[in-house]
This record gives sequence, C-alpha cells and structure tokens, in this order.
Amino acid sequence: MPIDRDKNSPAVGASSPAAVDAVARATGAALQADTGRALAILSRVGADEFVGDELAFRSSMLERFGPNGSEDGLVGPVEPFAREMLAAYRAYWRAALAKPDERAAKEANLLPSLRRLTGRDDVADFDAMEPIVTECLGNAGYYCLQGLTGPLRELMLWTQQDLRSYKVVLPDGEHTTRVFLLDGFASLGWSDFATCGRRGTGGWATGDALFAVVPRYSGLDGEEFQVSFLGHETQHFADLTRFASMPQWELEYRAKLVELSKARLTRARVLRKLGEDQGDDPASPHAYANKRVLAALARRLHLPEGSNLDEIDVDRLQMEAAAELREDTRRRRATRQASATTARDAQADQ
Repeated sequence: MPIDRDKNSPAVGASSPAAVDAVARATGAALQADTGRALAILSRVGADEFVGDELAFRSSMLERFGPNGSEDGLVGPVEPFAREMLAAYRAYWRAALAKPDERAAKEANLLPSLRRLTGRDDVADFDAMEPIVTECLGNAGYYCLQGLTGPLRELMLWTQQDLRSYKVVLPDGEHTTRVFLLDGFASLGWSDFATCGRRGTGGWATGDALFAVVPRYSGLDGEEFQVSFLGHETQHFADLTRFASMPQWELEYRAKLVELSKARLTRARVLRKLGEDQGDDPASPHAYANKRVLAALARRLHLPEGSNLDEIDVDRLQMEAAAELREDTRRRRATRQASATTARDAQADQ
C-alpha cells in the first residue's frame, strides 16, 4: 500500500522544500558577504532534510565557516609568492565575511600583508598597491583580477587566456565583441570562496574587451555562455561606451534584463539566481539589481511583487524584459538630453 507522506516532506533522494529554500537564501547571504547569516539560515533546518547537492553545500559551508573553519581541500597556486598572496586574501575574506559590520577594518588589515609580501612598505593605499601586486604575480606566471567586486576586495588568479571575437545580438542591435577566454585558475575569487563553489564570477567587461571565466560554463556553444556571459557582458560593454558614469548596480540591472530577454533553455536557472540573491544595499550591486529587475517585470506583467515568473510564458517574459530595457534606455537618453540643454542654457546666460 502507498506510504502517507506530509506534503512538505522530501521525496526519496531529494532535499525537503525547507532545505532547498535554506540553501537558496544562504547562498544569497554569502553572496552579500555575510557567512554568519548564511550559517544561521542553514542551521534552522534539520540536517536530515538535506540530500545530494544541498547536503554537500551545507557540509562545505559548515566545514569552511563554522567555529573550527578550515580551508582543507582548497586548490591554490604552487608558486610560493602567489600562494602567500592568495593566503592573505583568503584570511581577509574569511574575516570580512564573518563580520560584515567590520568590513572596512578587515580591508585595512589586508594592506600591511600586501606591503610585506611585495616588500613595499612605502605604498599608501590599494590604488597604488594593486599595480605592484599585478606585476609581481605576472613575474610568478599568473594573470590576476583585483579591485572591488561588490563589497569585497577581489583576487582571481589564472594562467591561460585566449582572445576571440564574437558577434552578439542585443535588444538594441548587433555588437562585435573581443573576448578573452580565461582558464587555468588558482583562485576563482571571493564569491566562489564564500559559497564553496556554488556561485562565482562568470566574467566581466572593461572598456576594451570581455573576460570569460571558462570553468564556469559547460561549453562555449551552450545557452548559458551565449546568454549569461556574452549577452550580459556585451550589454555592459555597450553601456560603458554610451553611459560611462552609470553606477554598477544599474549596469547589472540592464544586463540582467538582457539575459531574461534571450534566455529560453536556461530561463529557470537565470530566474533562480536572481531570486536567490536579492538585497537593498547598492554596495552589493548584483543583489540590489536582482530585486529591482524582478519587481520591474512583475509590474510590467501586472503581477504582485514576488510572483513566480517561472509560470509566465517564455516569449512574453522575453518581450517584457526587452521592453523594460528599451524603456530604461529611453529614460536615460531623455535625461542626458535634458542635462545637455540645461548646460547650454546656463552657458548662454553667462
């Protein structure tokens, strides 16, 4: 005879709905640089409700960020200087992730470590230090990404990069984009560290080219790479050219609309990532943009905020995402034109 099962109990071999939800919310907390909150979320659900990937994530988070946290099993550089540099960043990440209210102090504590490793006690700040670190890591055989990624100082390390050119169709037209394909990573950055590999940077854009983190994608012909990397980052590239002073969260807002305007096979994954990481602090630009993208689309679809967009017809969701992007562009152009008119009028009055 069939076994009675509570509607909230997991199916055999599956995590409970509460465990799945806890993993999603803990991932969001970690991406907002708060591992204490992530651990608290995971601890509120019984360990026996986690199975498979959810159980592996819970176990990894507890092992890395619990009271006796350890970095055992983490891959790192073989070369001594690069290994010590990454160790300094990981110590900073761990401290800043554990105490978000002390983030600035933990960042300040990183600078003396970089001075010691580079032998440059005369360097006053990160702006001056980072080119020195880049040169030293280059001498050790590594490319690197530094600067601020969201709320934390970044350090990504890799050994291989290959330049290619792609044609990318966006809602506002076709763009030809130069892309560096990066591989041979010794560090995938703080978000990968904070989520035990569940989430991480898939790439970024500069004024000259795009940079793709190849290990983040199952293949370069798949929709995830074509949409979530090429579409997303090419929109950044276009916006950096047209709207150079745009805040980071606004860049993310527009690029995430591009993803939803193009995603079909990966739509559920894109929506899940948006839903997991939502916030109200512009210092976490992805979380801030995610919340506003979902709210804007709910308004356009005449739905209550927080509605499940997975249930919307994919063609309609794509159309509304593209329409919201075009409307955002129209508003920006109108604002820029009004500002230019005001400046001309002010000059004429002088």
